[in-house]
Amino acid sequence: MAEIEKYDFKTHVTCFGRAVIEMRELRKMSREQLAKKSRVKLTMLTKIEEGKITGDDFGLQEICRLSNGMGITPYRLMLKWEQLVKDAGGAWW
Repeated sequence: MAEIEKYDFKTHVTCFGRAVIEMRELRKMSREQLAKKSRVKLTMLTKIEEGKITGDDFGLQEICRLSNGMGITPYRLMLKWEQLVKDAGGAWW
């Protein structure tokens, strides 16, 4: 796999946050509702959605919790993220 350039990394982080927002809003959930249901701290969820936190600070456990809290599979959330990255032109794959 090629090295991720700084711009691409930021794109991926931003797109993951956008994927969480879009899936959450599709389910008509507030940020607070998702935080409570997923057991992910509101401060962390806010940073994820705003693209201010990276995979160094959260991981598969949080992705699974967020997905579960929205009633979707982690695979579905990651498909949304992947599509947003491709649309932004920041995919390295």
